[in-house]
Amino acid sequence: MKVFDLQVKKFSSNNIKIGELLVLATQLLEIDLKDAAEKGAVWIQKRSAGKILRLRDINVIVRPEDKVTLYYDKKILSYPEITHAECLLTNKNYSIWIKEAGVLAQGSQASDHTSILRFIERQKGHEVFLIHRLDRETEGLMIVGHHSQAAAKLSDMFQKNLVKKTYEAVVKGQMKPGSTHLIDKKLDGKAATTEVEVLDSQGNLSLLKVEIKTGRLHQIRRHLESIGHPVMGDPKYGKGNKNREGLKLLAKSLEFNDPWSQSLVSVSHHHSLGL
Repeated sequence: MKVFDLQVKKFSSNNIKIGELLVLATQLLEIDLKDAAEKGAVWIQKRSAGKILRLRDINVIVRPEDKVTLYYDKKILSYPEITHAECLLTNKNYSIWIKEAGVLAQGSQASDHTSILRFIERQKGHEVFLIHRLDRETEGLMIVGHHSQAAAKLSDMFQKNLVKKTYEAVVKGQMKPGSTHLIDKKLDGKAATTEVEVLDSQGNLSLLKVEIKTGRLHQIRRHLESIGHPVMGDPKYGKGNKNREGLKLLAKSLEFNDPWSQSLVSVSHHHSLGL
């Protein structure tokens, strides 16, 4: 990836279109720069201070005191945009969607066109806000906020463990059906708690219902590996758990009290892993 950090005044003493600036500074074609901007690779910092914002229109005028950054990765920009995602619930404050395995929850500095968050923004016609993340390899339910106040409320609920998150996982090894396990092991020096119920076991595989009380990085995957039952298909954690079908982890259901209507919201993914 090529990173172009540009102080506008080094290229122009007058106001200038971002597209013209980038052509001067990068020697890239305008058509390629337009594509990169639309896919989220161009950022601006007004007066070279304060908040850094994504810019998608290369016709926007910038001033000499501004700073523009382009994160240009031709390979990433060549990836296809998401063309479909299923919405299970929507209202004026938030919506709940199914993120498919292999799809990013949000983008990076170099692009966001392959993320479900950007797909939803295109569907809604306005900015939406990430409330929680799912690993790229994980399929399942995601909530997005439709405005900043909704995002703040819902994020606070997640932080206070007021949202019940249930997962399904197929793991390596035989575990006793009906048994329950509490994994209470710190991750990265922070408290982390995972509750497991064994739903089924066949051969050298077990199907688990998993609830997490905290949201640490790769918590379920790391905790299950720590008890000798890594998730099948996990590319990072475990040994002997390869799986051609990919990671067998599903964000199955979400349950919480709607902070606006005070009614119980309970949404489940129609898909189940099974054995």
